Amino acid sequence: MALGIKITQLVPLYPHRVYFQWDLSNPTEPGTYLFQVERSGSSEGPWEMLSASLQNAYNYIDNLRQQPNLPPDGNVNVYSLDKQIYYRVTVIPPSGCAHGAQSPPQGLYRAQLPPVQAGLRRRLLYDESVVLRAYTGASLVLIKKRRWGTRCPVCYDSLTRAVTRESCPTCYGTSFVDGYWSPVRTWGRIYPPQVVDTRTAPQQKIDHEAHRIQLLDIPLLQDDDLVVDLDTNDRFVVERIKLTELRRKPVHQEVDCAMLARSAVEYTILVDPRTIPSLF
Repeated sequence: MALGIKITQLVPLYPHRVYFQWDLSNPTEPGTYLFQVERSGSSEGPWEMLSASLQNAYNYIDNLRQQPNLPPDGNVNVYSLDKQIYYRVTVIPPSGCAHGAQSPPQGLYRAQLPPVQAGLRRRLLYDESVVLRAYTGASLVLIKKRRWGTRCPVCYDSLTRAVTRESCPTCYGTSFVDGYWSPVRTWGRIYPPQVVDTRTAPQQKIDHEAHRIQLLDIPLLQDDDLVVDLDTNDRFVVERIKLTELRRKPVHQEVDCAMLARSAVEYTILVDPRTIPSLF
């Protein structure tokens, strides 16, 4: 099957930024994937190039305040529900442009929700971010697992397409070099453990703690992504995700996670909050 790309999330970060992320289908080639990010005031273009060569990325933050070429008519306006912003992303696989793919144009508001519902969703996101930051939330780091890129030269077996070393320091057991994407900081509420049991591993017994964590909807997490509590350095692996939606558009996400044992290789991933950008 051919390579495909789709924008899966597009959310304004007030006052002057827009966050969006994408996902690939059938990324079978090993190596470096390049991404071109474009923006327009119309689904038909013309398109303005924001980034021509992002390497192995899954998201982009458009800082409108730093864009010098905004049209004078105010067509690109993150505050207005009457105006519109469209984005599209082109992926170039390691084999070159001939095998690339381009996402359909994705609109910030009109293509997703009617104006009233879009305003309500925006308000829900804002209120939740205030509550998490000021009252109930903990400072968290989200680290998404790599699902394409350069295969690990240490532990990946190309014949069986399997990882031969789960604690590999090169890929952290993901089969891709570096294992995870660049982390982002956000706020979330960690609920007390729901279930604590003991599971038998090949060489030891491991206590399994199941936690539920409430987050905003960006970035959208997937199974096997990581959540790090900056206060305690506890690290959790995502097992299940439940979305709160408004007309089938995500507003919040609740993730069921398992706390990793302190001996897990994921604790060797460097998490320095001074160098990690915050979404809110």
